[in-house]
Amino acid sequence: TILDEAMSKLNKPNGITAVTSEMTVNYLRPVPLNQWLQVESHETSVDGRRRFRSAEIADQRGNTLARGTGVFITVDPEKVFAKLR
Repeated sequence: TILDEAMSKLNKPNGITAVTSEMTVNYLRPVPLNQWLQVESHETSVDGRRRFRSAEIADQRGNTLARGTGVFITVDPEKVFAKLR
């Protein structure tokens, strides 16, 4: 969930609405509870409406705990969310 959220946060600075299409997570080490974590995400490429992204979770020492990649699809919010109103 943290990796998906981190990759989704790239939407706002890009001024777009994009939804998760697919995501892969590699769990490398246990993620501790009640400790500070560092999360970083990047957009690696764009192909039409498809946006390829990656993210990592690290502990306080900088050890990578989990790594994820995802494909996000740019959508028109007026079309997608019009039926919900």
